[in-house]
Amino acid sequence: MSTWEVHTKGAADYVPFEICVIRSDDTHGKRSYGRFGETKLLISHNGGPCSWPIKPTVRARLTEVAQAVADELNRQEQR
Repeated sequence: MSTWEVHTKGAADYVPFEICVIRSDDTHGKRSYGRFGETKLLISHNGGPCSWPIKPTVRARLTEVAQAVADELNRQEQR
């Protein structure tokens, strides 16, 4: 059964980076930057013309947000 999980690409001080919540069976979404939609939800990224790194502490908080979103989506599906 597919579940929601946190997925990251790149590091806090790396350009580009991406933090998202993605379905566990979305292999193409895991391999690709972008491709957001029903099975891949954006939390944060630095794509486009403004490719700025973020502080590691900010990345850690954004990853916590992503985990909270994944947990909530999984709880909703169990109902």
